[in-house]
Amino acid sequence: MRRYKHAIAVMLWLLPGPALAWGPEGHEVVAHLAARNLTAKAQAQVAALLGGEAEAAMAIAANWADEIRDDRPQTSSWHFVNIEIDRGLDYDAARDCPGGNCVVQQISRVEAVLKSRASRARKAEALRFLIHFVGDIHQPLHAADRHDRGGNMVRVFVKSGRPENLHHVWDTDVVALLGRDPAALARRIDDGLRPAQKAALMAPGSPVAWAQASAAIARNVAYAQLRNGNHIDARTLAADAQVARGQLTRAGYALAGMLNRALR
Repeated sequence: MRRYKHAIAVMLWLLPGPALAWGPEGHEVVAHLAARNLTAKAQAQVAALLGGEAEAAMAIAANWADEIRDDRPQTSSWHFVNIEIDRGLDYDAARDCPGGNCVVQQISRVEAVLKSRASRARKAEALRFLIHFVGDIHQPLHAADRHDRGGNMVRVFVKSGRPENLHHVWDTDVVALLGRDPAALARRIDDGLRPAQKAALMAPGSPVAWAQASAAIARNVAYAQLRNGNHIDARTLAADAQVARGQLTRAGYALAGMLNRALR
């Protein structure tokens, strides 16, 4: 009976489910990192919109967009964009984001709400979405696809042979290697960069460019490492974790830059 239950659990684990970027810890890293780099004005407005001290409130809000997906299924496609890597890495809005229902267009939409004269409630919701979506677009398998639901349908074996799907490895396993305390990881990242580096990372960017850069990582790293089989050893996983660290860093500073410009 125990063996039968284990087999069922493994089968359910491998079924392609909804794509959740970075897992809760990764999104919290992005939120903490962004909060540490807000201007005084942006920090005050974030605190007012979310109802609490900015950094703590942003960390709490970081996973809200995932938590509401069952109640608001129309938002599910807002978390990713499927740039098919076998067609190249150029984003085509008509092809890749029909009806504006992808993370690229939704980042632009909610950013516009934050800059507008919308009600406090609408701005608060836009802020919660933005915190999450900027993290999503920097997860390589939320920007790229190989006709496999962003790696959700690709079975891999991690280290000692534990079965996973490729998307889950990038959502969760690589982030777990970086540490279990999102605030501490964000602090280490932030303390390790010079002001000029931070300023460069917070410079105005484009969701299209972010998506294409993430898709390139998916093609050149996440999928490329499977050419010789679907086993991901400890060394490869550790290298992937450093790639993920870089993407979390870019996401955190990109978010800070957007909020500083939107909430002046």
